[in-house]
Amino acid sequence: MNFSDAASLLRTAELSMSEKGIASAKVILTGFVVVFVVLILLILIIKIYGAIITNVQQGGKSKKEKVRTVKTEKSVPAPAVVKSAPSVPKIEDGISEETVAVIAAAAATMYGSPEKVRIKSIKKSDVGRSAWANAGVINNTRPF
Repeated sequence: MNFSDAASLLRTAELSMSEKGIASAKVILTGFVVVFVVLILLILIIKIYGAIITNVQQGGKSKKEKVRTVKTEKSVPAPAVVKSAPSVPKIEDGISEETVAVIAAAAATMYGSPEKVRIKSIKKSDVGRSAWANAGVINNTRPF
């Protein structure tokens, strides 16, 4: 039997429904296995990369901390710091205390601690157009 006879025999042979189902199941199972193996490999690669980056970042921090500890051990003790009373911001009339408290809390939250923030003044904005209205006017009157 030569190659052409074998090929013609395969073309004429019909697969039964159960054989088609088994072949389909093999293809689907192979696809699932390949997809999940690749996903697991990607997860492992990402975790390893994250661990490397974390170690590099912590390695830099530990070197800085060592330098800080050496500097603090050798340095002369700092004089006592006297904190002055917090300055009171200039507040325009018509602004409620709640509004001032909210602005101060938002600024303190944004910068991490209230000691790092100093509010100099709080005033109402101009009563003219809103920022959105100004943007619309500029957009619609821009030359071509």
